[in-house]
Amino acid sequence: MQRKIFVLAALALAVALALPAKPASAFTPWGAIYDAARDERSVGTITADKKISTSIKSDLVNRDGKLGLAVKVYCYVGRVTLLGQLADEKFKDFAVATAKKTKGVRSVSTHWEAPGASDTTAADVEIAAKLRAALVGDKNISATQVEAEVFGGKVYLIGMVRSQKDIDRSVAHAKAVKGVTDVVSLLLPPRKK
Repeated sequence: MQRKIFVLAALALAVALALPAKPASAFTPWGAIYDAARDERSVGTITADKKISTSIKSDLVNRDGKLGLAVKVYCYVGRVTLLGQLADEKFKDFAVATAKKTKGVRSVSTHWEAPGASDTTAADVEIAAKLRAALVGDKNISATQVEAEVFGGKVYLIGMVRSQKDIDRSVAHAKAVKGVTDVVSLLLPPRKK
């Protein structure tokens, strides 16, 4: 019984550490300004991207709550990425079709993983927490610009960063975490003017 409590406490701590590090200002109107200042996109583009990803996610959850929640939806400059552990081919097709028909979407890419014994393992949560700590600890990159999804030890890095150097550093941090089996970078450098 004590072992189960310890495991649950460790899992709760790992989940807390895996949450994106946000400044205290994130819970005030100033939080939006801080996030925009750290993002390579304009405020208008950030707003459009959030509207796109929210619309897609809403349509997916409305179709099937459980499957909709299994799909992670990211959007950067109109480029949508769908990823998750999903076996249902019809729902995958629905997710892609939904994304493609959403106003403002320029392209859609998918990264599907086969479902494991559970959707997110304790090891995946621990990997995400250690990676988040490494990214936050690296003062040369903006950790708020890098999101990570972990499926069976495979890490997906998602976001828009300042440079190729930020991408390389983020990938190196992910590869250094014990238990990582593969790293897929979906990080985008700034668009050329």
